[in-house]
Amino acid sequence: MENATKALIIAAEVLIGVMILSLAVYLFVTFGQTAKEVDERNAETQLLQFNEQYATYLGRKDLTIYDVISITNKAKENNQVYENNENDENYIVVNINGNINGAAQRDLQKKTEEQLNELILNEQTGITGNGLPKFTCTDIKYSEITRKVILIEFEKN
Repeated sequence: MENATKALIIAAEVLIGVMILSLAVYLFVTFGQTAKEVDERNAETQLLQFNEQYATYLGRKDLTIYDVISITNKAKENNQVYENNENDENYIVVNINGNINGAAQRDLQKKTEEQLNELILNEQTGITGNGLPKFTCTDIKYSEITRKVILIEFEKN
């Protein structure tokens, strides 16, 4: 009889141990999924904040050359901070379509500070009674892989 009692106690201890292990595994999996979801939400929020820097300009028709140069400097800075080069998926390009200094201006982010200042001076000479010439942000393209902004295009009104 004594052996049967000990066997029941051992069986109960094993059963309790299995239940504790099962609970630990369940909690581990649940907390792991929750942490993953939080990480995914944080990454999505960061992506939205990054893209919002540029997306707010899309469709605006009241932009001046100063706005365009500010966006260009922001793109240049992001390319430097993230060490993006022209072949990278996240490399940001800024273009102005239309006649600026006799031609469309491509790859503004590659221009030196002096070249950008020259653009500003040339646009200031075009001041009319309505102020500086205006630009419209006509297009913003996103990377299919990273979903980050990779192209911003402006057109002179």
